[in-house]
Amino acid sequence: MRLLLPLWVGLVLAACVSGCSDKNEPVAKKIVRPAKLEVVESSSDQREFSFPAIVEATQTAQLTFQIGGQISELKVLESQEVERGEIIARLDQRDVRNNLSQAKAQYENAEAEFARAERLFDQDAISKSILDSRRTQRDVAKAALDTAEKALSDTVMKAPFSGHISKVWGEQYQNVQAKEPIVSIQSEAVEVVFNLPSTIMARRPQLKILDTYVILDAQPEVKIPAVFKEASGQVDASSQTYEVRATFIAPDNLVTLPGMTATIFSSISVNGASDVVGKGIAVPLSSILAEGDARYVWVVDAETNTISKRKVELASEAGVYIAVTDGLEGGETIITAGVSFFHEGMTVREWKPE
Repeated sequence: MRLLLPLWVGLVLAACVSGCSDKNEPVAKKIVRPAKLEVVESSSDQREFSFPAIVEATQTAQLTFQIGGQISELKVLESQEVERGEIIARLDQRDVRNNLSQAKAQYENAEAEFARAERLFDQDAISKSILDSRRTQRDVAKAALDTAEKALSDTVMKAPFSGHISKVWGEQYQNVQAKEPIVSIQSEAVEVVFNLPSTIMARRPQLKILDTYVILDAQPEVKIPAVFKEASGQVDASSQTYEVRATFIAPDNLVTLPGMTATIFSSISVNGASDVVGKGIAVPLSSILAEGDARYVWVVDAETNTISKRKVELASEAGVYIAVTDGLEGGETIITAGVSFFHEGMTVREWKPE
């Protein structure tokens, strides 16, 4: 009996240690990966396209003086807002005013001489050639006066439109030449510039724009309505795209500056031009996973949020979107970005911008 007691105690302790070890063992945490998802729609004549874009000012200008001189006033700084007609800079006017005074005196003298010649001609005291000579001298003096007045006007630089000063090159008391850039001004109104594939451009008569908006990369949660403005008629030979511009008005609480990056989205009814993306269910090209000659998409299970790889058949012609002709049904959810970073059975959740 004494020999069995130590054995029995050892077994009890081992069981306790084993039980305690099982309770303390950490449980593996299930990883749920964010993913950009899209619910695909059944085949229809409506497509949504998106293109990267750059914000540009609708108006921009480098302001110069028409004459040379010394800058006596420079009234603006970079990023300063200005109104149309507001004075930007002024040249020293002393020499110009002296020239104007001389031109005005010469014109007044020539005008008086011409008036005197007219009276004498009416009295047959002088010939017509003398009268014509006085008239010519008067006209030359008037032209010189107009030039001097314009020179005085040219010493003042004004904003040609409302906007903000984007760059200042000139400095106060600097001597500048005619046509030398002093400041650059950009309008507050902005537009986006993007490249449209020739496959879409060629079918413009068959396309009806339903909705267009811009999303700035700096403010991804804000949709800004946009309107197409113009398209270039010259194709880019390397990319086979056309430059297109769309205008928009940014909200008052949103600072929008030229050079910002954005994405323009447009919903289009293809009106029979289904070969823009082909017939079938339209999905983004970025949702297609290529493995050899086969093509797949990641389909999300609506109940478990787990994903499975499904083989699909694609239309031969592709645009920004491509048509899946077999393997998908309308209403299913697929992953549309970073498809090479997912694997079978992974659990995902919809990614949303912060």
